[in-house]
Amino acid sequence: MNAENKNIRARPRSSASHKLRLLVLAHVFPRTPDDTMGAFLLHLADTLADCGISADVVAPHASGLADEETIGAARVHRFHYAPARWERLAYAGTMHEFVARGIHYQFLFALFIAAFLLKTHVVVRAARPQIIHAHWWLPGGLVGALAALLTRTPLVITTHGTDIEMLRRTRWATPLARFTFSRARAITCGSTYLREQLLELGAADAARVSVVPMPVNSEFETQLANYELRITNSLLTVARLTKQKSIDTLIEAMAHLPDARLTIIGDGPERAALEEQTHDANLQDRVKFLGALPQSELPNYYARCSGFVLPSIREGMGLVLAEALLCGAPVVAANSGGVTDIVKDGETGLLFPEGDAAALAAAISKLLNDPALAKRLAANGRVWVRERFTPKRVATQFTQIYSDVGNLKSQISNL
Repeated sequence: MNAENKNIRARPRSSASHKLRLLVLAHVFPRTPDDTMGAFLLHLADTLADCGISADVVAPHASGLADEETIGAARVHRFHYAPARWERLAYAGTMHEFVARGIHYQFLFALFIAAFLLKTHVVVRAARPQIIHAHWWLPGGLVGALAALLTRTPLVITTHGTDIEMLRRTRWATPLARFTFSRARAITCGSTYLREQLLELGAADAARVSVVPMPVNSEFETQLANYELRITNSLLTVARLTKQKSIDTLIEAMAHLPDARLTIIGDGPERAALEEQTHDANLQDRVKFLGALPQSELPNYYARCSGFVLPSIREGMGLVLAEALLCGAPVVAANSGGVTDIVKDGETGLLFPEGDAAALAAAISKLLNDPALAKRLAANGRVWVRERFTPKRVATQFTQIYSDVGNLKSQISNL
């Protein structure tokens, strides 16, 4: 893709008449309609547009991307923060690791923040949003706090997990977080766990913090939801391959499941080590790495697996679990972090103690050897997701928050 403006995806900004203007700030936003990075933000923007809320998005530039384009219902404005070969902070899921490498990357991050703020100021003046919604308290929330201070535009901040984990590990960031959250009229967390973590760290006032999950892609719902149509003993995981995702625990568990086969979708810094672990355990015939795949290909894998597994440690929410359940797949997950908002042990899935490969193998074996249980868990989970994680439901919750923080009740009621 060149630097010219492009319209992507054959979808108008909305069929509704826009009566509320929203500015979204995020250091990750889908680069194409099928990009998995931050895909939930695009699903949310599309649904808000159907509710009459237009979204402009400020996000970082990267090689091959246009400076400005429309993706779905969102008008995306990208900022440059360094020469092209140095624009590597975003879209890799490792921004905090880059910044920790040394003074050169910290200087680059400072340039990133400055460019982010400048672009936000330009877009605010042009689009005149009534609400700023920043995703992740750093860097987007900090930029939003400064923009709100300068323009008096109401600010909403949403945390997603990696930002809370960084705050937990880097206590020097607490004063910065307190300033950032103090400028927000509302703060939302993607799970009950994240809200508890944020309050425990003392970075925000409990009265302004609520739980609103990110939406599952409703297009993932498929007719191939019958357990009987699934490939026998086939396991699936979809994750960025980092240490926090604990895929090594799943591979270790595979040694105890001689009849099972595992497909791993995703890429990341731990892929080489995980492939080596697979080879050392002589599991290469039963464990396959497919790399990252487009969003449009995922439902087919969800719909055909016998079980979906997410062994993550301190997962912020685990939206892939909701995607799997929406496609009718029974799930097994670590009893950790925000996944318990989705997986109720014995009701909507099975839980195991995080990091315990033997317990994970036992849970998977239980699922694979009891089709009636698997079918019941999948059916219950699908209902649970439909009731709580659809884009329409999540958009309704955010619409109410925008109404409250922006004193826009009369406008919202007419959307």
